[in-house]
Amino acid sequence: MRSCQTHAIAVVLRRLGIALLVATTCLTAGGARAFATASSSAVTLRIWYGTDDPTEAPLAQSLVAQFQHSHPGVRVALSVFGLDDINTTLQLAMSAGTPPDLVYTTPRGPGLPAYVRAGKLLDLTAVAAREHWAAQLPSGMLAAYNDALAPTGSAGGHVYAAPMIVAAVGVLYNEELFRQLHLAVPYSIAEFEAICAKVKAAGLIPIGFGNADGWVGDDWYLTLVNARTGPGPLLPELHLDPRFSFSNPAFESAASTLLEWDDDGYFTPQFGGLDAQDSVVTFFDGKTAMQLISSTEDGQITALAQQTGIPIGVFAFPNANRQQAPVVPESGYAGWAIPRDGRQPALAEAFIGDMLSDSTAQALTAHGLLAAHALASRSSSGQSPLERGYIAALRDATPGVYLDGAPVPNLNATMEANIQLLLQHFETPSFLTRALQLVYSSHGANASATRTDGEF
Repeated sequence: MRSCQTHAIAVVLRRLGIALLVATTCLTAGGARAFATASSSAVTLRIWYGTDDPTEAPLAQSLVAQFQHSHPGVRVALSVFGLDDINTTLQLAMSAGTPPDLVYTTPRGPGLPAYVRAGKLLDLTAVAAREHWAAQLPSGMLAAYNDALAPTGSAGGHVYAAPMIVAAVGVLYNEELFRQLHLAVPYSIAEFEAICAKVKAAGLIPIGFGNADGWVGDDWYLTLVNARTGPGPLLPELHLDPRFSFSNPAFESAASTLLEWDDDGYFTPQFGGLDAQDSVVTFFDGKTAMQLISSTEDGQITALAQQTGIPIGVFAFPNANRQQAPVVPESGYAGWAIPRDGRQPALAEAFIGDMLSDSTAQALTAHGLLAAHALASRSSSGQSPLERGYIAALRDATPGVYLDGAPVPNLNATMEANIQLLLQHFETPSFLTRALQLVYSSHGANASATRTDGEF
């Protein structure tokens, strides 16, 4: 085990007459940062929390502290993992029958769908109905989120997990550079490309990009497909409709567009060696005009904007022409789920209920994230300018489809891996579409894959 740095903070709850000690912040050999909050006679709730956002671990600790304050006598042992690490470690723990009591992880394979398929998660349908979880989320989100976890594309009304934060794909932009170059928010792909050409001519970087971990290239691809077809023709893919095919010309066209932008020098130089978080940091050097982001990165982006003073905004990606609304691919982000072999199911259910509450939504908003609960009303109250921009984009745009969210094993990994190879000019657009069709039509039996984190 690596060395630990211990932080002891005594928290005295005089009203309750209980002293809690927050202790032991460390990095374990498994890649998790562990935060244990203890009292001598407490019942222990073990939580594993997955995130690649460097600002999110303190947020997770604050959510734990909030729960403990309202549940005296409960000790929460919180471990924060990177998304790659939690996928690997949780798979091993599930197989060994030694999982945590509660997990917050990705809805992409090999995350929650694998555990639903293997029967490793507690069925939360009854508690979700009793506590009215569906009413605390945007209309239809709880059902759609769980349908995407099911092998058949339909959970049949069952609930296995609940999303807390919304992932919505938008375009971050440097408002100061837009003013200097007399640019306006684009309303067609042609206008977006005209902005790129003008920014490139000014000696700046049109599109911030980091694709070492694969998911940003994946998001660019699915965003371009949504923009060219509209979400309607893509929805059958999420339900494994055998009539759906990746041979639609829009799929190859989107891949060709990415290659053209690369050839034109629109992306961050050496983007293949930058991960998504690195590229966000690079954006705030002030030399990049636009960057495709997920709203799950808002915490890091908000912190960097405050540090640098760079004015930022966000817009929905334009459709193929001005005749249709822009598109924002949108879905629930990582979800709370309870392993069937966990030891504290009742406490874990209570924790999920807290995560869907008004107070948690306020905490997430203060951190700069889009709480699914808060979005139920689409309110921008208390939001930062970046969050208000996202709220406006979500309100005005068409919700796009996460193509790699279909319940097909290896689909996400195949899409990320092959887009990486495409952008390295090792594969062609037609090869990409054939690879996607192969994994889709075989329901994951045939696929190409590489190490991916399943983030979006």
